[in-house]
Amino acid sequence: MQASITPKYPALFVEESTTVISPRLNAMCSPRGVFKGTREEWLEAAGLIMGTWINDALNQMGRTTYNRKKDATKFVPTTTSLKVYLAKTYGGKPKDYTFQSKTIRYATSLMGGTGINESGALAHCHFMHATGNGYHEIRMGVHVGGRKTKDDSCRVADILLHEILHTCNPRAGHKGSFGIMARTMGLEGALTSTTASDELRAKIWDEVVTRLGKYPHNAVTLTPRGKRGKGSRSIKVQCPECEFVMRTTRLWIDKAEGSLICPIGCNTVTPSAWANGGLVTVPTEMIIFGYKYEVGSNE
Repeated sequence: MQASITPKYPALFVEESTTVISPRLNAMCSPRGVFKGTREEWLEAAGLIMGTWINDALNQMGRTTYNRKKDATKFVPTTTSLKVYLAKTYGGKPKDYTFQSKTIRYATSLMGGTGINESGALAHCHFMHATGNGYHEIRMGVHVGGRKTKDDSCRVADILLHEILHTCNPRAGHKGSFGIMARTMGLEGALTSTTASDELRAKIWDEVVTRLGKYPHNAVTLTPRGKRGKGSRSIKVQCPECEFVMRTTRLWIDKAEGSLICPIGCNTVTPSAWANGGLVTVPTEMIIFGYKYEVGSNE
């Protein structure tokens, strides 16, 4: 980025990040390949880098900031630091709007329900007043991958930035102070589903992905229930007397020549020619579902 060019998002026009992440995380960086740590460690390291951008923007005096209601250009200059402006406008203390790394934990998981992404979200931020453990919990969806290309990793980082901004604005939802900070940082589009501007993406590419390496996770795609093929090859077998159920394979049904006896010990009383028309008790044969034994199939 050239100094002579006036950036669209002034908050990004700062010196290149020189954040010392930590000896542990620094040792995992792989600029030419994939990050050597876990997914959560990549998210933590990226969060530490981008958190410095957030605090820098909040501390700068007179920075141009987004405010849709006061200016048709969507940007207005502030006479104080952005965090003081937000505190005066929306309440709270200036410190409440800053990035605080020690209050955030990162994880990857499915997004809602039992499906891969039933909620349609890419990530979630659970605030500390809801988690009960004193931490904001940021969860990145497992269906969001970044291992294949740097472009994908950049997308993971801008999603992460969106969630980190929520931790700086826990009372705002997707409005008010959150909107101002999101626009100031270069997030564009609907505030519920932002994407990085060209300037923000370039900064993420240079200072996050190139420094750390690609996000160490391939996108996970689960086949919806009902579309997963035939499923288990085990065959259901049930006793008609006690309703005991078990599953087995064709191999054992064929070896038993299609006659499986209830393991509980149920007996069935049936007429018998050998008893001169009387009754005889015999072990109960189980019912086989979905498979019919054929003579010679066990040879």
